[in-house]
Amino acid sequence: MNFTFLTLASLLLSVPYSSQAQDSQPVLASKFYVGLAAYSGPYQTFSTTHRYRDNINIPVQATIGYQLRPRLAVQLGLTYSGYKNKFEREYDYISIDNYKIHYNGNTITTVRTFSTALLMRYTLTRKPAHHFQFDVVGGLTLMHQGVRLTGNETYSYADYPQSPSTIIEHNDSYPYNRLNASLGPEFRYRFGQRLEVVSDILFNLPITGTYHDLDSSLALGLRYHLGQ
Repeated sequence: MNFTFLTLASLLLSVPYSSQAQDSQPVLASKFYVGLAAYSGPYQTFSTTHRYRDNINIPVQATIGYQLRPRLAVQLGLTYSGYKNKFEREYDYISIDNYKIHYNGNTITTVRTFSTALLMRYTLTRKPAHHFQFDVVGGLTLMHQGVRLTGNETYSYADYPQSPSTIIEHNDSYPYNRLNASLGPEFRYRFGQRLEVVSDILFNLPITGTYHDLDSSLALGLRYHLGQ
């Protein structure tokens, strides 16, 4: 994960607990909330530069939730990211017929990744009026990734430039889906009655597919409580 992203999360977790004793504001009465966060995970990496990528989109997660009980909520998170990779190559080689062949090829790889997380959130902090809140969240995360390869390859006789060339076009798509069981902590710090800074760390265990290695994801952003 990106070092700067992890540093921001660490700063959030370092909020002094002393603010809890000083907080006398009433508990939030609104049941619906929405959120927006930067996200980093194994298939949706938080990164702004890469030597082989163009048009990088930083993963963004949108969340909508509903407070079922004072300490229990259900929330749905949607995360999107995407990038393009353009690769070109050109060289000469000798064919089996002893002709010198000039090869020119280019490939554009487009990757789009979506993940949907349906989670239950239980608050472990006993006093909901405190600024700092600690939760545990768990549920299912469905990840869908689509990879598309487009481009062409051109073969021509290097010693006979007037001879016709052979051109091969490519347009291939490869979908990938994975369902995870997700569980982890969530940290919230409230400003006023509606706005919160939220960070969550989810540990994801694949329950579909061939590989079942445990990985993790991190989100850091803002949450706003709606209504009264």
